[in-house]
Amino acid sequence: MKNMLTILVFIFSIQLAFGQTAESFHAKDEVEGCYNEYYTAFTERGANPVTDGQHDVVISVIHQGKSECYFGKATVKDGKFVNPVTIQKDDMSFVPLNTIFKSLDPNWLEEQDMATINDITDGMTNVFLTKDEYELRMFFYTFVHPKPRANRKAPSADVLLKK
Repeated sequence: MKNMLTILVFIFSIQLAFGQTAESFHAKDEVEGCYNEYYTAFTERGANPVTDGQHDVVISVIHQGKSECYFGKATVKDGKFVNPVTIQKDDMSFVPLNTIFKSLDPNWLEEQDMATINDITDGMTNVFLTKDEYELRMFFYTFVHPKPRANRKAPSADVLLKK
């Protein structure tokens, strides 16, 4: 029962961090670091639907206008992620994300639609806000569409037709 409560608090915490402030960090230049690169790639390229199972993710953490990105793992069922989400340590082990960040901000959580809070859209989760004002979003990077291929340009006629 205690583990279930901890998991629920963690889920709500992540949901808070991603839901309330999602609009505030969508490709804004004020966020330094990795977040904008991932967000821009996913919004421009789109992603395949994330299938059920455990998947590698990039966890973006935004705090005070700066972002850091970390590897993690998340389990997906019916198009939604389920807890626990894990973050990878530098010794290659994984620990539950809720052991690092405080629970979700209760005010933020109150404003969220609990039916859609764990949804994955275009390979991304919502943005969740924690009590300690960290914003978290997961990117399911193995599902992003490949970069479009550019057309190969021909050289000038002088170069190509030198015979």
